[in-house]
Amino acid sequence: MFFRTATILLGLLVLASSSLADDSHTSQWSRHGLDTSARVSLLKHLQHSVQQSDIPGGSILLDHGGETILSEAFGFANVRDERPFEIAMPFRVASISKPIIATLVVKLDADGKLDLDAPVDRWLPEMSRLKFADARPIGRAPTLRQCLEHTAGFTADIGKNGRPWLKWTGKGKSLAEVVEIESKIPMVRMPGTRFAYSGIGYDVAGAVIQAALKQPLADVLRDELLMPIGMHDTTYYPDAETQAAMPDFYWKWRSDGRLRKRLEKRTVDYGDYVSVGGAIVSTIGDLHRFMQLHQNRGRVGDRQLIPAANIESMYRRTREGATYGLGFMLSPDDHSDGLPAAIAHTGSSGTYTWLDRSTEVIGVLVTQHAFSRGEDIPESEKRFSKDHPSWTKETKANYIDPIFDDQDQPEAAIRNR
Repeated sequence: MFFRTATILLGLLVLASSSLADDSHTSQWSRHGLDTSARVSLLKHLQHSVQQSDIPGGSILLDHGGETILSEAFGFANVRDERPFEIAMPFRVASISKPIIATLVVKLDADGKLDLDAPVDRWLPEMSRLKFADARPIGRAPTLRQCLEHTAGFTADIGKNGRPWLKWTGKGKSLAEVVEIESKIPMVRMPGTRFAYSGIGYDVAGAVIQAALKQPLADVLRDELLMPIGMHDTTYYPDAETQAAMPDFYWKWRSDGRLRKRLEKRTVDYGDYVSVGGAIVSTIGDLHRFMQLHQNRGRVGDRQLIPAANIESMYRRTREGATYGLGFMLSPDDHSDGLPAAIAHTGSSGTYTWLDRSTEVIGVLVTQHAFSRGEDIPESEKRFSKDHPSWTKETKANYIDPIFDDQDQPEAAIRNR
């Protein structure tokens, strides 16, 4: 039974000894006026999800009003070996890489090192040669801003040739070389005319950063954003020790309900190409620090790292009804200041982070799993499944949002990208 019995028993023991026991955050929960029974209900849901093999395991952090009120790990990092998931464990954040990179670009723009509204061929000459499938030139390269808000005109992730990182990661090519290849993929629309979720735009943004600052992207990210925030455990290039500590990634197989290891961990040499918008490895504590930067309007301690007006521009809708800004999903409803009530991002690895500006809640919810279709082949990258239903979104909507507001949170309506 794929170690199901042992998995259930150990899952019960792990959660009974940690999550359901009193911890340092229980008193904060009560002091914030929150219903302790709702906390117990949430933790039991996490326990039940592991018990039913809905997920292999994961971690959760909730911050209310600037104070951590819940920080727990549950289930397994490796199901077969029954290795527990740990709260400080590094993991693949997948597309949560996008708001991190977008924040870096906004900082560099504020510092005068980049220009969000300049066409990207200012730094990347190959972008002046973009064409449609019928060989018509597009006329004007997309701007850096359009790359970040997915309106650049590149093919979508779900389109033909939309996931070049699957072909080129670990093949010894540089980011600049891969972006040169991506520049030859036919454009599907004029820049600035329509939203299409595309990781290619983030590769282009990363190449722009490298060309403008004449440094490797990973170095710029580390020096300009990660170190000032205190995100010391975040990188594109996890070393061997970090790789060994990471949880395995699983598919929940639709045909029989089993959890199967999906991808093997692979080491990529520092500076070689990885997906700019999808390859960051981080920890739940580091993602919390990142979201605190946004909660504090660009301030870190007594330092204004990014001007408040610049960081808030990431959430400003550029068109009516827009649900995506610069690197963040936007709630359909607005806060009293006219900006979206909540910002968020998901990752295809089973990650989800959000900032509800109305309730002052930061959430980070982590698993390392996705759903397959029954006809897909285990251990194959030839086909790609959509993360639906999303365990993270359902957990947030049904067990977390009601804790802070009796009414539905606006952010719950955000579609999983």
